[in-house]
Amino acid sequence: MSLPPLPSLSLIIATLNRLEPLSQLLSDLATQRGAEFDVWIADQGTPPQAITPAAIPPALKSRVEIMRCEPGVVAARNAAGRAATGEVLVFLDDDARLLSPDFLQRHAANYLDLTVSAVCGQELFPPDFTECGPDRSQFADAFEEAEFFSRNSTERRDVAHLCTCNCSVRRDAWLAVGGFDSRYTGNSYGDDTDLALRLKAAGQRIVFDPTAAVKHLRWASGGLRLSDRGNSFSERDRYLSAWLLYYLHVPPKWRRWYLWHRVIRKSLLLRRNATQPGRWPGIVRALWASRREARALARR
Repeated sequence: MSLPPLPSLSLIIATLNRLEPLSQLLSDLATQRGAEFDVWIADQGTPPQAITPAAIPPALKSRVEIMRCEPGVVAARNAAGRAATGEVLVFLDDDARLLSPDFLQRHAANYLDLTVSAVCGQELFPPDFTECGPDRSQFADAFEEAEFFSRNSTERRDVAHLCTCNCSVRRDAWLAVGGFDSRYTGNSYGDDTDLALRLKAAGQRIVFDPTAAVKHLRWASGGLRLSDRGNSFSERDRYLSAWLLYYLHVPPKWRRWYLWHRVIRKSLLLRRNATQPGRWPGIVRALWASRREARALARR
């Protein structure tokens, strides 16, 4: 008996002033086989970094839709996800490199199991892009798993974890929980963790598939890097999402850890601030203002 056809895929790539790595990713996509897909590029960039049709590989010309968006990755992904028509949405960072021409086929094959609503793919990190072996951690709650599961693991398992560097979601499941939470703005750290936790709370199943793997280049400029001096977001915008995740999802026992590792170390303790102490008062004011705003947003 033959297997049912694989679901159609819509790839969502939000990009901001990263034409070089985006071009590399599109070249990888041009070699993909075994899956029906189209590509939605939510481009928040400005010339000369904005992508044009001339930069699309010939093999992808008929499959790519370029959407111009204002800076804000969550809004960009939501706009592309709602416009897309694939049965499954695949989210990729613009600085990811695909490790196999079967990458998309491997994502799609997971959805032949109708109990699967979302897939977290493997992510290999610089500088050495190595795997860590199986992550068989027994997490105490969904937040711990969403925060601490190792995406460079080598063993398939059910998880409460997603990363928009490399993940996919059934479009109807994604729409059922409202897509990404639009309250995450600015640098938007935590919006994928938030999505994973909302999917799990809705009874949806997420699996980790190490065969659907990418190298995440973690490009030094563009995108949402807090350390990038070209990042146009205000200091308040940079920290709002971290606070929002804190108020929406962090259990009491993890709040001290989260404040140190996800707030203080990513604001006051950035390396460049050590040589620019004049930045500290503005950062402190922004942390306080974004905390107050996030608490109000979380109460809505």
